[in-house]
Amino acid sequence: MGLASVQAAQGQTIAADTVSLGGNIGYSRTANKPSSTYNRPGSGGSYSYSSESTTSRFNLALSGGYFVADNLALGLSVAYTAGSPVYKNTSSSSPPPINLPDLWPKAPTRVGPFGQYYKMFGEQFGLVGTLGAGYQHTKNNSYDNGVGGTPVAVSYTGNGYYADLTPGVVFFPIPKLGISASVGSLGFSHLSFDPPEYANNPTRPSSYENTVSTFGANFGFSQLQFGGTYYFGR
Repeated sequence: MGLASVQAAQGQTIAADTVSLGGNIGYSRTANKPSSTYNRPGSGGSYSYSSESTTSRFNLALSGGYFVADNLALGLSVAYTAGSPVYKNTSSSSPPPINLPDLWPKAPTRVGPFGQYYKMFGEQFGLVGTLGAGYQHTKNNSYDNGVGGTPVAVSYTGNGYYADLTPGVVFFPIPKLGISASVGSLGFSHLSFDPPEYANNPTRPSSYENTVSTFGANFGFSQLQFGGTYYFGR
């Protein structure tokens, strides 16, 4: 009976010196359908403008960690985002619809260290909390209404830093393989944007400032991510 208790306790621990290698993957889809009517200055009359944008986004994060103590790992994470936005415009000034080409970021979305703590409830199931921070980069394509309602393609590039706390669950079908899931995080994000780049106008503003800081909880099925991690030495 005593030996069984010891074995159960060992099953609830990821021992120090264990090495983990894994990743997460997620998918989300966002649709936006704004419409407006503008008055024409000086000439009278008006023109209408409506658009429809749909963005499918895939998230992929790779991470490696080392357990400095039982159930406590430190490591490094690299996250990429691949987005596929489609934009359709309808305007009384330019009736043909306009499609925005797919955007595939060439740089990591986020790179930074993390700390991870496991609380196991039995040999196969547990909770895991991940605290991460580091550098982030973003690049987005969009459309400005332009003069007279004709859309103009514009690109926004930003760089900054982030910190977030992500709770999740983990399941071990076998001792060395963990399957995890999470539905969002509590975090802070700061981005400073470069002057926008217009497709048909290479001139940039002589003075431009645009910073975005966000703090809050972002949970929901749109943030659902699944992951798999292999534990060397467990």
